[in-house]
Amino acid sequence: MHIRMPLARSIMVCLLVLSALAAVTAGCATGSPEDTTTSGAVSSTASSTTTSESGTTTTLPLMTEYDRELAKTATIQNQLAVYLRDQQASQDDPRMGIIYGLRARTQALSGRKAVDAGDLALADTAMKDVYSTLNRGSNVATGTAAQTLADARAIIATLGAPSDNPDEAATRLDQFIARLTPLLDEATAIVPTTTST
Repeated sequence: MHIRMPLARSIMVCLLVLSALAAVTAGCATGSPEDTTTSGAVSSTASSTTTSESGTTTTLPLMTEYDRELAKTATIQNQLAVYLRDQQASQDDPRMGIIYGLRARTQALSGRKAVDAGDLALADTAMKDVYSTLNRGSNVATGTAAQTLADARAIIATLGAPSDNPDEAATRLDQFIARLTPLLDEATAIVPTTTST
């Protein structure tokens, strides 16, 4: 009996603790949706949700202007890359400067989206890639493509890491992206229409 009393008391305490935990858990489960919602990272894309009597349907995220420009630039860059590969163009072919310029534009678009999303580490990485790719393009480009790359380089020459000044980075990246837009037309003019489908 001397041994059983502490054991019985321990069991009672355990049962009381378990009952209290069950009550707390039940209270959390019946809370409002706001109580259980977690917030994610800020994104530049929006999504739309439709509710009907039969249920809720969530559509795909809506594309932003940056997404559309990114897709367009990547597509044209790929078409030119395939064409030059088929032509067995060398790495120092001046037309490769256009490819590097378009690649720098896609990297800048990714960096710009990252700035909007508050992911400054990703923006910094994208910016390093922009500088590297721009250098490669400037080394081989000629004519109007070379001038376009030089003008674009001047816009970001002193920018550095976007994390140092996100607002300035956003402004300069927008200008940089716009300045490289003529390369899209230059690339399209090189690729025969039969290979662009």
